[in-house]
Amino acid sequence: MFTTFNRSFVLSVSAFLFILFSVTTAQTTVVKGKLLDVNGKPNKFALVGLANSLNNSFKDFVKCDTKGNYEIKLIKPGINYLMFSMPSHSAAYVPVINNKEKEVTIDVNLATYKYVDNFDEVGIAGNLNGFDVRSPQKMEKQSNGAYSIELITDKPVLIYQLVGITKDNRTINAPETDEFEPDSSGDYRSIMKVKDGKVTVVFNPAKLLRNDTEQKIVFKGSEFDEKLFVYNEMYLKLMKDVNTKIDELLKTGKDYDDFMYDNSAAISEFKNKIETENDPLLKNCLKLMYVYFAQYKTADYDMNLAGGYYESVPPENEAWEIIGVAYFSYYKLIPQYKWGEIEDSFLNKSKSDFIKLQILRNKLSQAKYRMNETKLKELHELILRDFSDNEEALQLLSQYPIETKIKIGSEIPDFEVVSLDDANVKFSKKDMLGKIYMIDFWAVWCGPCVAEMDGLHKAYEKYKDKGLEILSLSFDGSSDDVIKFRKDKWKMPWKHSFVNNGFESKIAKDFEVDGIPKPILISADGKILALSNELRGEDLDKTLALYFK
Repeated sequence: MFTTFNRSFVLSVSAFLFILFSVTTAQTTVVKGKLLDVNGKPNKFALVGLANSLNNSFKDFVKCDTKGNYEIKLIKPGINYLMFSMPSHSAAYVPVINNKEKEVTIDVNLATYKYVDNFDEVGIAGNLNGFDVRSPQKMEKQSNGAYSIELITDKPVLIYQLVGITKDNRTINAPETDEFEPDSSGDYRSIMKVKDGKVTVVFNPAKLLRNDTEQKIVFKGSEFDEKLFVYNEMYLKLMKDVNTKIDELLKTGKDYDDFMYDNSAAISEFKNKIETENDPLLKNCLKLMYVYFAQYKTADYDMNLAGGYYESVPPENEAWEIIGVAYFSYYKLIPQYKWGEIEDSFLNKSKSDFIKLQILRNKLSQAKYRMNETKLKELHELILRDFSDNEEALQLLSQYPIETKIKIGSEIPDFEVVSLDDANVKFSKKDMLGKIYMIDFWAVWCGPCVAEMDGLHKAYEKYKDKGLEILSLSFDGSSDDVIKFRKDKWKMPWKHSFVNNGFESKIAKDFEVDGIPKPILISADGKILALSNELRGEDLDKTLALYFK
């Protein structure tokens, strides 16, 4: 069975979502306390914000007073996420459940950012480049160790963030500035006035606020919320450890298939907590935390136990709203013949909008990939009937239209991309006329894409002298990822380009790319000859043989 990497399944720690509980009665939870910096002092820019999940932008900010005191009311029922933030500090994220009238005190001391050891690639992203963190404007290192850049603009102020200075790759404020604005994710932007159309930005690493003290969060008034926070922190710590180890492995040039997460003691702690936890909801949350690690090869991980945990938590249980990402573990834990039943059960019974939206997105993506207009129409009708008040669900209708422009016999859209091997060379629809060629949307991080490499190389070697051209368009985070892959893994001796913003780019939208790999065979007059599965695995050679005698 062919698989495709869909962008909705590319998960990281930031995708650990806490979604709204569904309850019938209205209530208010009052949260108050102090928000202080790493040295125990208040900050005039300190804010407390609200969101329904870590995946959403925070809003409804309240300011702290001059002593760091704050008070915020949770009106929406169920899980709310509080974000505590101030410049030059890592934000703290705390889940609080609003299921009854109550008052909770949460005192927070933030920790500073953790910075990279060497500031080799310092840049800025701001209102001059659309805050494009993929293509920051590089700062030059000065003889005194500081970094600077001079910019020309007609804007009255420069709003920007530094790129490439924190260990977790966050974009943050500069220490030299005095004015800031929040970016809704927990970090801040620096603000500078522009004089006579010019502004010089300086970053001096010596001015960074550094302190090894960890954040401190103290609860009063709710044992449930405190335990939920503790379990959440335990889970996120493991997730951070996993991702760090994966990054370290990949930097050595090894494949993800070589990865083994050897931290069985920490994983086993979830099993111990499950056995001793008396609260049914917290117990189910712990089960789903354990379940989520099924996606990794973890030492001493019990797949049978995890499968039992998965099936023991009914789709309608609130724990799925808290640990929504555990839903996807059925691919690892449950026999394939049950997958359709699981999807339909969650779609009909789950209270989690997050899970339902992922199921709908997956079904729409598959129908679009297979060009099944009947199924697309059925899904559109379902969304309009059952999700008419859900803005994100309605957005799927435009993202996956019933009618498609990218189909066999249709003329491809205009495009122009820059060669990854020579910045002076461009590839376009016009340039490629007169040749039969294949555009292949792919990425180094995409397992199914890499799995096609052997077949692609054999096909290219067999048909290149008969006129076959291949243009690979990378959706990676950096062009350096592709360069390293071609140097260490597969040569891919054909045409290449790197697509900024990947799935959000114009070319991706014009070619209706939502999942990769997406190969498209194009005729000499610019029309589509074959698509997708016809150009993968053993079918690739069979399809090409029809056009290259």
